[in-house]
Amino acid sequence: MFGSSSKEYDLTKLKVGYTFDLYKTNWKITEIGEYDWRMDNTSVEYTIIGDHKKAYLEVEFVKGKYEVTYSEEIAIAEAFLIDAINSNQIFHENRLYEFDEKFSGDYKNLTTHNSRENLECFLFYAENDALLTIEKWGDGSYEAFLGEELKAKKIKNIKEN
Repeated sequence: MFGSSSKEYDLTKLKVGYTFDLYKTNWKITEIGEYDWRMDNTSVEYTIIGDHKKAYLEVEFVKGKYEVTYSEEIAIAEAFLIDAINSNQIFHENRLYEFDEKFSGDYKNLTTHNSRENLECFLFYAENDALLTIEKWGDGSYEAFLGEELKAKKIKNIKEN
């Protein structure tokens, strides 16, 4: 398995402790969560740590191929997030993001075994496929993430530790 590519691993079945290379950084999976989007599809989200930075890798297997999204949590005031959902656009770091899709479902952290939480997920895109995601949770709280979709082959050197 040494130096193996992502083709040898099912990216939806990685485990806590696995490591991989992405963006010239070695990442370690610290938590695993699952989104059930209630449309006969689910996605797996890995909480990853690398170079003293926390990020997220969401993986879904659709129609025979992986859809992979890398993102990092960002701080945006809740009022701006609500306005973005209502106006279908948000301006962040000199870039305009426009609403594209909304998904409803629930999330369960499979590592900590918390109960399922309901959420709505709003995807906003800017040029060059930059992605800003707003999550509205069942308890009324909001979170925002900045990232991008990427090809599975960019994930390299997956190793079990």
